[in-house]
Amino acid sequence: MDARQLGLESLCLLTDPTKTGTMTALMASRVVLLGTAQDGGYHEDDNLIFDEAPFQEIRQAILSLIQLRRIGDTDDFDESALHTEEEEHITILHNLALAVLANALDVIENEERCEDIPELTRGRLDTASSRTSSASSICDSFLNEANECHARELINTLITELGKAEQKPHNACLSAKCIGSLCRASEEARRRAKELGAKTVVQTALDVGTRTHLKLETECVKVMQTLNNANPVDEANN
Repeated sequence: MDARQLGLESLCLLTDPTKTGTMTALMASRVVLLGTAQDGGYHEDDNLIFDEAPFQEIRQAILSLIQLRRIGDTDDFDESALHTEEEEHITILHNLALAVLANALDVIENEERCEDIPELTRGRLDTASSRTSSASSICDSFLNEANECHARELINTLITELGKAEQKPHNACLSAKCIGSLCRASEEARRRAKELGAKTVVQTALDVGTRTHLKLETECVKVMQTLNNANPVDEANN
């Protein structure tokens, strides 16, 4: 448990460009979302070959913690049967996994920050449309693979987590951040969120945030704006 917590805390740092730098954050975010270090040409001059099995395990562990509150197929943590110490650990791991996912999605959504770093943009089309396409492709791929790995749909899991804003506002804030990034990048995610009644849940969480949690309020406002905007990506490019 302690080793897993340390690993997730490290991932939180690695996916935060303000803490570790843009290039490292981009690579770590792709590992989290796609299970691969391949980054579409950022290292096109390098001849390094990675064993990507550990990267795929990292993504799987994060998804399991978020969707199933467990790691792998055998570590099943049933909250009703946990001892207090074990329950506290899995709660911490679940929260850290949400934080890692929120960071990774934010990095991919805002990949234009790379344009100030020549080695990151070398050999790539540096246009708003290409960046949007990249973020959309990554998020769609991530959602499809996440849904295939587990019986539970990721968007639905995040909305359910957001619905617990009264009891767990910090987790709800991270979930809102994830939902917002996914919906801004992916038309399919936005459509599915609406079908699952996200607007009602977001509004309720927004009310909680307005009363007690500024960051939750801020993230919920962003999500609501995205869900109410039929074409947020097009409008942002304009």
